[in-house]
Amino acid sequence: MLMTKESPDKRSISDPPTKPLLRIDEVAAYFDVHPRTIRLWIEHGHLSAERLAGSIRVTRESIINFRLKGRED
Repeated sequence: MLMTKESPDKRSISDPPTKPLLRIDEVAAYFDVHPRTIRLWIEHGHLSAERLAGSIRVTRESIINFRLKGRED
């Protein structure tokens, strides 16, 4: 049987990350994209991020909002 990974666009909004702030690599894994894509989404204002202890963290709220309104690639 061939198993395929579920598309991030089909992932239910009911299963967003539980942590309030996520690292770039965690967000990339959640959306199944390269970390550079997450950085670009932040630069273009699609995701909100904060600098914490020298690293960039994406807010859980911005991930939920981004998922609700849909990705604009």
